Amino acid sequence: MTGVDHLDVVGAQSVLEVAEVVAAVLGARMEMGGEPGRIVVTGAPDPALRVVIELAIHDRGLPERWTRRITITHDRSSDERRRWTQHLHRVLTERRDWTLTSA
Repeated sequence: MTGVDHLDVVGAQSVLEVAEVVAAVLGARMEMGGEPGRIVVTGAPDPALRVVIELAIHDRGLPERWTRRITITHDRSSDERRRWTQHLHRVLTERRDWTLTSA
């Protein structure tokens, strides 16, 4: 069974903004068109890696304070999944003024 890691992002303007940065970090592309407000990052260097970005909490506050959730799965290895999660957490924290937490 595939395990799941989550990174919650506060401070991003949109799901699209988070997806663009994640895709750039991974050297991947984005796919939209499934569910509204949900973007899948594909074409990562590791074909077993799957990254999905969406709203985590439907808040009633200001949209820029809404939580965006990055969901990371890896088809073959929980160690690889954790490695990618740590990598994304580190790089996104360095590149953006976002607050990231592991959920």
